[in-house]
Amino acid sequence: MTALAGCGEHKSASTVRSPSASGPTSVPHPVVHLSADGTALVPGGPPLPLRLSVTGLTAGQADGRRVTIYIGTVPNKLQIRENGSWHDVPLQWTNERDDNGEFAALVPLTYRGKARTSLDFRLFSADQRTNDVAGKAPAVTTTVAAQMSKDARHADIHPAASATRLSLSVDPTHLTLKVPQILRATEGGTPVEWHVRVHNAAGRLTRSHLRVAVSLAPGEIGQSVRQVHWSISREDRWADLTGQTHVETDEFELKPGETRTVRIRIALPAGAKPSRSDAVGAVLWAAVTAPWWPSDPDQPSGVTTNPVGTNILVQH
Repeated sequence: MTALAGCGEHKSASTVRSPSASGPTSVPHPVVHLSADGTALVPGGPPLPLRLSVTGLTAGQADGRRVTIYIGTVPNKLQIRENGSWHDVPLQWTNERDDNGEFAALVPLTYRGKARTSLDFRLFSADQRTNDVAGKAPAVTTTVAAQMSKDARHADIHPAASATRLSLSVDPTHLTLKVPQILRATEGGTPVEWHVRVHNAAGRLTRSHLRVAVSLAPGEIGQSVRQVHWSISREDRWADLTGQTHVETDEFELKPGETRTVRIRIALPAGAKPSRSDAVGAVLWAAVTAPWWPSDPDQPSGVTTNPVGTNILVQH
């Protein structure tokens, strides 16, 4: 699927001036092409490869020029392939006054002093859709557009009607992640159990290569959780995690409609009782991750939009 922008009318051979004729010599007009390796975008799924190429671009024209990529969905991130590795491309919102805008990326057409006419990208879209968002059904299509940028610093609010664009279908497969809102534990008492439930809701695809990342964080600044006793259930056996602050499950897959539950036990160590009745002894965070979405042990992120957490309150 390839589209062209800025082609305009082409003069017939009889009307084109030769270099020896009077008047200026015709200058090649850059034309932007945009294509996708596949047409379905799965929020929270593997990144979607995109390729942007420019024809009719001279080295002089490339110097100082940029191309703007407009993304008509809420992306998690956009990456460009340079020197054999992937790098994040900064995204900006094109209209700060209201919601009538797009996320856009400005990409220079020169790299290390050389013009580049072919660029490889990959688009990540976090799984932020639910069964119903503000009474609206999830989007079934999204648009990606690209055009030469008039301003080297800021993208236009909207791409021109002539901009090359792709219409991508959005697969309804998505995940939901739920944890308890609050748990109460007694210092030095028996463990309490925490559940993480991941559900493949309203989907047509089996989601694979998934992991659940869990982090244990202090309830207050300056506290330590190294002495907090916690464990994870693996194959019906409890694996001790005391002294650790982060753990990930083995990879698993979820068929449409299926749910995976991860069980955690946590016990607060004995110590001086806090003066406040609402003191937080610790916080548990969970997120769904995948090979293309590495997890940060300090604050896991990944397939789902944001990590979900539970405060462990100290029970008197």
